[in-house]
Amino acid sequence: MLQINSKSIAIKTALLFVFWAALFSFTGKFGGDVFEIYLNNKLISQQFVTRHEAVKTLQLDQSVSDAKVIVNYSHCGQTGKDRYIIIKDAQNRIVKKWHFADAVGDKKDMSCKVKEILELQKSNGNQFALYYASKELPGGRLLASIILTTDTKRSSLNLT
Repeated sequence: MLQINSKSIAIKTALLFVFWAALFSFTGKFGGDVFEIYLNNKLISQQFVTRHEAVKTLQLDQSVSDAKVIVNYSHCGQTGKDRYIIIKDAQNRIVKKWHFADAVGDKKDMSCKVKEILELQKSNGNQFALYYASKELPGGRLLASIILTTDTKRSSLNLT
């Protein structure tokens, strides 16, 4: 009878080990921050903060002046409170800031018009940085670099 119990314990232990190995073998990161950047409704960047990927560069010009840059940021699966999209110039100074109400239901998108970003070029140069900040992330997080260009064929996300 003692032998049956030890076999039962060994089987249960092996099954538990297999269960835990299967559970943690997935590549997804549990609880990490993730953000997405869209140009209108086209996804141009999705990054998981825990992967420490290089910052992407968004090139904008007059050909997309009627478009919107849309940002979705998730803090461990939750939408932040007291949210901002911030544009900083090459000297790291805030040149434009949009405040967004707390998300209600599926309304978690934060958007700004490309035209408003292009207008910054007149007095601030052509290189900017797109940041996200919230109550949960008061110091902000760099999401992308922005280059304003006159080459109308280059409005895109530069992945290099």
